[in-house]
Amino acid sequence: MATIKDVAELASVSIATVSRVLNSSAYVSPELEIRVHQAIEQLGYRPNALARHLRRSENPTIGILIPDSKNPFFAEMAKGAEDVCFPQGFVAVLCDTDEQPSKAIGHLDLLYQQRAAGFMVVSPGQITPHLQQLLDDGYRIVIVDRALSSLETDSVVSDNYGGARQAVEHLLALGHRRIGFIVSNLEHETIQGRWAGVKDAMLCAGIKIDPDLVYTEGDELPATGYEGAEFILEHKNPPTAIFAFNDMMALGVLRYAQQHKIDVPKDLSVVGFDDMLLASYSTPSLTTILQPKYELGQKAARLLLRRLRGDESQFVRMTLPTKLIVRESTAPPPAR
Repeated sequence: MATIKDVAELASVSIATVSRVLNSSAYVSPELEIRVHQAIEQLGYRPNALARHLRRSENPTIGILIPDSKNPFFAEMAKGAEDVCFPQGFVAVLCDTDEQPSKAIGHLDLLYQQRAAGFMVVSPGQITPHLQQLLDDGYRIVIVDRALSSLETDSVVSDNYGGARQAVEHLLALGHRRIGFIVSNLEHETIQGRWAGVKDAMLCAGIKIDPDLVYTEGDELPATGYEGAEFILEHKNPPTAIFAFNDMMALGVLRYAQQHKIDVPKDLSVVGFDDMLLASYSTPSLTTILQPKYELGQKAARLLLRRLRGDESQFVRMTLPTKLIVRESTAPPPAR
């Protein structure tokens, strides 16, 4: 069965142009209108009447899907988006997916039924086909933080590869050679980017990663950091440093070290990723990689509003820079 995307490709126009022709919602040049109708006839496309009604009657709601509202990273990102949307007359609705694809799809369906104007999505994974269907129906979606490279739509992410590489190179420059890694979920492109940065930094230094010092279980909360530290530091030849792939897990590492009388940074250096507010108030304060969390939300929201106002230019894949922030949790390794 033909989709609106098929019509757009055959007519060499954007999906938004096809939608305008179908709904008579805005001016389209006669030449483009003829091409669209010819493509519709050639493909035998039959638009969904309910979807057309909903699009004509959309309300000023932006659905923002995040995987975990307990994580301050996503709260700050959502704040950036809301601060852009509200002054422009749009209401941002925050939806927590709990990292569950089924719940994410449920939120998307409810927002669709309630005639949301567009979506900002931090994907929990396995929802790409559902997002593609929404795109095919003419909806505007901006992917945030976790890239989905298979979707031809706008995205705003951080330089995860570069940030992780900076973190490891910092530890190597201090003299660390045995480094542990608390990774969490390698299914996400975000984490895959960080892991690629780790591997390249270690490869360039001529150091092999010990698989016994890599923890890939759990979620991205402090408990996972605590459990990862326990797993890694009980090794017969423990590392002198741990790089946790976010600050929440790094705080769990600090907690484990405190409870087990491990001096940070004298006996163990710890690096996180995100630079959330608590990172500068932990004891010791946390060396980490700064992600522009608020700016991620802002830029994603501006992109989405621009699309909703009729911008039909090529989709944008925006990568924001990351930066090493050195604090008290890293130092040269102890002499052995």
